[in-house]
Amino acid sequence: MIEILVIVPAEELYEAFNNEINRISINGVRFTTTYAYGTEESKLTMVKSYDIVVVRGMTGKAVSQLYPEVTRVDIAMSSADVLEALVKIKRNYNNVKVGLVLSDISICPIDAIKELTNMDVLLRQVRDEKDLEGVVRELESEGCEVFLGGFTLNRLCKRLNIKAESILTGKEAIRKSIAEALNAASILNRERTRVSLLQTILDVTDNVVFAINTFRTIIRANILANQFFGFDITGKNLNDIITFGDVFEHITSSFEVVQCISNEMVYVRIVPFEIDGEGSGFLITISKIDQIEKTEKFVRTELANKGLTARYHFSDIIAQSLPMRQIIAKAIRYASVDGNILLTGETGTGKELFVQSMHNASSRSTGPFVAINCAAISEQLLESELFGYSEGAFTGARKGGKKGLVELAHEGTLFLDEIGELPIQLQAKLLRVLQEKQVRRVGGDEVIPVDVRIMSATNQNIPELIEKGLFRRDLYYRINLLTLHIPPLRERGADIRLLFTHYVNRYATKMKLVVPKIEESAFKQLDEYSFPGNIRELRNISERIVILNGSANITGSTIFETDVLEGEGAYVTKLSEAKVSYKKLSDEELYKKYLELGVSLTEFINISGISRTTLWRKFKKFETI
Repeated sequence: MIEILVIVPAEELYEAFNNEINRISINGVRFTTTYAYGTEESKLTMVKSYDIVVVRGMTGKAVSQLYPEVTRVDIAMSSADVLEALVKIKRNYNNVKVGLVLSDISICPIDAIKELTNMDVLLRQVRDEKDLEGVVRELESEGCEVFLGGFTLNRLCKRLNIKAESILTGKEAIRKSIAEALNAASILNRERTRVSLLQTILDVTDNVVFAINTFRTIIRANILANQFFGFDITGKNLNDIITFGDVFEHITSSFEVVQCISNEMVYVRIVPFEIDGEGSGFLITISKIDQIEKTEKFVRTELANKGLTARYHFSDIIAQSLPMRQIIAKAIRYASVDGNILLTGETGTGKELFVQSMHNASSRSTGPFVAINCAAISEQLLESELFGYSEGAFTGARKGGKKGLVELAHEGTLFLDEIGELPIQLQAKLLRVLQEKQVRRVGGDEVIPVDVRIMSATNQNIPELIEKGLFRRDLYYRINLLTLHIPPLRERGADIRLLFTHYVNRYATKMKLVVPKIEESAFKQLDEYSFPGNIRELRNISERIVILNGSANITGSTIFETDVLEGEGAYVTKLSEAKVSYKKLSDEELYKKYLELGVSLTEFINISGISRTTLWRKFKKFETI
């Protein structure tokens, strides 16, 4: 409720104001009319209980001096009011010299008034009641017989036995002052709402927040701030509560520090702000370290549960071979730009490891990382998963609709694994996302802007898919602005030994075993194997050996004992034996074997264990390659 006090200096104005006030009815505003005059504080103490005061003349100036926090609306005298009062004096006193005394002479064009009334008028301005009698005596000495002004002047003249008339406030001035008071109430109400909202925001935050002015006085604080310090800190001087030294003299944008306050380690952030256009305040936020850690843990857990984080960094890539060092260097360069990337390579080579590492090294690292395997979801579900759907798009659709992975990846990275399996119908929608940077949900009309970096991976030959009409050429050019080919494990030389050692150590430690020694014979057997499943296969072999072999030394025979490599890895023995026999074949026998099997050259490399270069040389004479 906005409380408005109307102070009238004469009883005749009391009824006039009440008549106008009774004509209006506004929710949230209450008027009170009272009779008072003069400038003494004892007569104006009731003002402090109100939000707005409507007042006239010198009483108004006294109100502002005594209670500056209260909004003042002046009951303005008009030149018409002055003119009307002078005409009355002329009628009652005939031709007399008039002393016109006002607190605001701007309303009175004296030359025009004298000309209109044909009266002798002397004008004086008085700003303070204590100067009023002196001005009256001065005008009296200059021949003024009747005085005209406010009600304070009128009472003084009666006491001095001097003739005087008061300038009455007309209906128009009364209505205008009430309208101004209502406008001030509206502004004050909006300000209170804004302040209340601000205070609510401050109070619901999990941090201690308070603001100080230039003099380091705390001008606003939230509930947590008062609880943290144990008392209401508003109005207190900051230096009496916390010491920050001279940091305020040097802050231009923000200042951060971790320090001990009230026997507790906290993170403090100080940000300057402007008050009425002047850089004269600071907002101080204090966060408890343990609360920050809890919040970070919660956010990491939630994002991990939703699959919106990238766990791996370039430091997680285990490699020392020259090809891999070159690939890593290229990937680091790619991470520093924002172009779309296509990663190629056989299954199990670690393409997603590179994708996550590039995301975490990019400017989007703080944004979401969203991954989807295009081959793992049916075409019908894949569309709604990627692009989302609107409410009522299909039977069973969630109320309010659902964001798709493209939307979830906004300002982050979207990883499309096995993109070669993306249905041709959905490729057009993905192309629109890349070209227009906007997405439309299934069953919806709204176009939603998105800012997403696309990284894709495939173990297929995309150009071949394009020729077969299974992949859009325009989409291909969009997704492979940058390309990164991850070599198979068999082409990484010493990395095989490095990775095998790493995984054996990891699984032995995980199982709380003594890490077994790996003998050279074991490494040699691994070197001869082509690893068609690449790193994924090597990892599985490593884990199985640790499970079955324990902490015993790992030898060549350990690697290829059938009872050790049972199940998925049992074919290793057969492949190893086959490779030995293939290497003993002549060039012609090897060529015939290749034709008999009817497999691709890459598959034959895996089966025979013979490198691509060697096969090229051996088969060249038969003009097969």
